[in-house]
Amino acid sequence: MRLNILASASGLSAVGDTLTVVALMLALQGRPGGSYVVSMLVLIGILPSVLLGPVVAPILDRVETSRLLIATLSLRCATGIALAFAPDVVWILVFLAAGSVVSAIDAPALLLLVPETQRPGANPAAGYARVDAFRSVGALAGPALAGFLVGVLGVQAVLLVDAASFAALGLVVLALGVRRHPPADRTSTGPSWFHQIRVGPAALAGNRTLATASLALAVAIVFTSIITVAEVSYTTVVLAAPAFVYGVLVSVQAIGRLVSAAVLAPLLPARRQPAALVAGGILMGVALLALGVWPSIPMAVTGLFFVGVANALQSIAIRSLVVSSVEPGARGRAFAAVIALNNGATMAGTAAAGPLVAVAGAAFALMLAGAGTIAATVPAIRAVRAATV
Repeated sequence: MRLNILASASGLSAVGDTLTVVALMLALQGRPGGSYVVSMLVLIGILPSVLLGPVVAPILDRVETSRLLIATLSLRCATGIALAFAPDVVWILVFLAAGSVVSAIDAPALLLLVPETQRPGANPAAGYARVDAFRSVGALAGPALAGFLVGVLGVQAVLLVDAASFAALGLVVLALGVRRHPPADRTSTGPSWFHQIRVGPAALAGNRTLATASLALAVAIVFTSIITVAEVSYTTVVLAAPAFVYGVLVSVQAIGRLVSAAVLAPLLPARRQPAALVAGGILMGVALLALGVWPSIPMAVTGLFFVGVANALQSIAIRSLVVSSVEPGARGRAFAAVIALNNGATMAGTAAAGPLVAVAGAAFALMLAGAGTIAATVPAIRAVRAATV
């Protein structure tokens, strides 16, 4: 019951996140230099978790998680309100950056709290799958709802709705009364902050299965990130399809993720999560490769559905591996390290995708993305076999 409530509130927050992104893109795209500002929006949303996430991560394992999450969600609500009343683009970027910095703490904090809402001994993958399913519903409904609300209420009101979603999630965490306490032996004379920062990456590197899985996933993400840039050109140029088809394909990918999180991922036991991550990588690579080799609308629908399925398998598996492989007192820093690694890979892949699509075309870019994803995943197979024997 507690898991369902937390997952529902997280899904509501996902709707709010989508509302803000769509509302700001609609508001800023038509201004002078709008395309550069939109690029800045995307960069600001990712960069703090890469640069600051591991630096502030020790607080995740030093402060009781629900208290920390309530505090950070309150700050997100405050920055959201400030964003709604920002007088110009500069202040919009400032308040977005402030919220993104706070999210470097609240994102891993929420991941830490999910297992605490489950019964003792329950499969953490089932918990993360539940949250992912609700967030997928939010991401699926968000864009259409954002377009409607911007037209009816205006950008400012939509931004205030997003701010309210953070307050709602914070109130849910408070009402649930779920607690995750830091290690009992923590003292004021403990290791330096720099030493504590190193614990997160060391936790990933110290377990062979987790280290191999994390590295394979990050390298694969560099290639899979190409699809974000290539998808528009693939739809409008390669498929010569109208703009609404692009919207359909984006929705199909979200539906694939929802189906995977709601139906497939919860059925996989904890010991099968390494295999699920590898299977997700291979499936992702094959789907992307097929999109590039056999471009057609039916193939695009099928391929992007399986891209969504694979994406959910990968994200749920890596979270479950952190829970099963890292001692409780270091999990916050381990989650922050995984998020930073994956978001850094996303930035690298997205940056490379623009020139690649411009020079080689969207179909070739997707073929390269598929082949690269498979190549990045195959080395993890041996580690997975060792972990599941």
